Amino acid sequence: MSRRTHARTLTSVLTPQYPPRPPSSMRALSLVRDKTIAAPLPSVPQEDFKAHQDLLKRVASNLQLQTEEMEGPSDTLFNVLSPTALGHVALPLHQGIANISTSLWYTPTSLAPSSKKAKRKYFVLAKDHEYLYSHPAPNSLIVESVNHREHQGQHAPTPKNKDTRRLDSFGRKFYLSTSFQLRVANHQALLSRYDFNLWEFLPKFEPDWDRKDFKALVEEGSAVAKAALQAASDAVDMEVHSMASAIAMRRASWLLLSGLSMEAQSLMQDLPFNGKALFVDQMDIRLHGMKDSHATLQTLGLYVPPAKDKAKSLPAAQPVRSRYEPPYKRPRDQKCWSQQQSRSAPQPGPSKGKRQGKRQF
Repeated sequence: MSRRTHARTLTSVLTPQYPPRPPSSMRALSLVRDKTIAAPLPSVPQEDFKAHQDLLKRVASNLQLQTEEMEGPSDTLFNVLSPTALGHVALPLHQGIANISTSLWYTPTSLAPSSKKAKRKYFVLAKDHEYLYSHPAPNSLIVESVNHREHQGQHAPTPKNKDTRRLDSFGRKFYLSTSFQLRVANHQALLSRYDFNLWEFLPKFEPDWDRKDFKALVEEGSAVAKAALQAASDAVDMEVHSMASAIAMRRASWLLLSGLSMEAQSLMQDLPFNGKALFVDQMDIRLHGMKDSHATLQTLGLYVPPAKDKAKSLPAAQPVRSRYEPPYKRPRDQKCWSQQQSRSAPQPGPSKGKRQGKRQF
C-alpha cells in the first residue's frame, strides 16, 4: 500500500463525515458490525485481555495493517485450566514512527535528551511537582564527605572523579528525558479520558433512525478511548520506572566515592525518593542508626562524638585534672607544709637510732 493511500485512510478515520440520512452507508456499517464491532466483554481479567486483543485486530483491519499473533509457550500441565491459549496481537511499527527514530538516531551521542519543539506543548503545574522541571539537588552526609575529599570542603553539584562524573551526567540526561515523557503521558491520559467522556455523552443525541448501529458505534468509540487511556496509564508506569533508574544512577555516582561497604551502599541507594532532593532525610538517620555507625562515620571522614554512657561513668572533671597539675601550680604554703610534715614523721627501727646517735654526737 502506498503512502498516499495510507494517508487518505488515516484522514478518513480521523475526520469521518456522516450525511443526515444515509441508509446505504449505515446498512454497510451494520454488515461490518457483526464481524468487527462488538459490545465490550465482561470485566473478567482473561476476557478483558481477549477484548483488548480483538480491539487491536479491528484497528489493524481498519488501517489495513498486517498483524501477527504471538502465542506463548505450550503448557501440557495446566492447559486443562485454560483450554484456549491466549495469543498476543503484534502490531507493525508504523513507517512514520520508524522514519522519526531513524533520523534522530543518526547522531545518538550529541542528541538532546528531548525535543525543544515538543517541550513547548506539554506543561504541568510546577507547584509540588518541581522535580519535573529541575534536577534533584545532591544532599546528605554522603555528598558532604565526598565534596570534602575532592573539592577541599567546597560544595560541588557533581563528583570530581571522571568515571562517576560521567555516570552522574548520564543520569541527569536520562532523568530529564523521562520527566518530560511523564508530562507527555499525563496529557495523553487526560485527553484519552476526555475522549471517553465525549463518547459517553454522545448517546443523549441518539437519532431516531438506526439506533442499533449508532449504539454499536458509540460502544466501539468508548472501547477505543478506554484502550488509549490504558496505554497512557502504562506509559506513566514505564516513565516512573525510568525516572527511578535515573535517580539510582545519580545516587550510585556519589555512593561509589563514599568508601562505604557494598551492603551499606545498596541500603542507602534504595531509600525512597521524595522529589525534593537526591537523598531523603532518612539517609542521615540511617547513617547514625547503623549497627557500626561510628566506623561508618569515620569512614566518611566525619566527626564522631563520644558515647554518652562512657561520659556518664567518668569521675568529676576537677579531681581528675588536679592529679595532672604541674608542681609549680600548687600553692606554696601547701608545698612547705607537706615537706615539714615528712621531715618530722617518726621513722621505725634502726633508722631512728642512727639518726638519734648522730644528733647526740
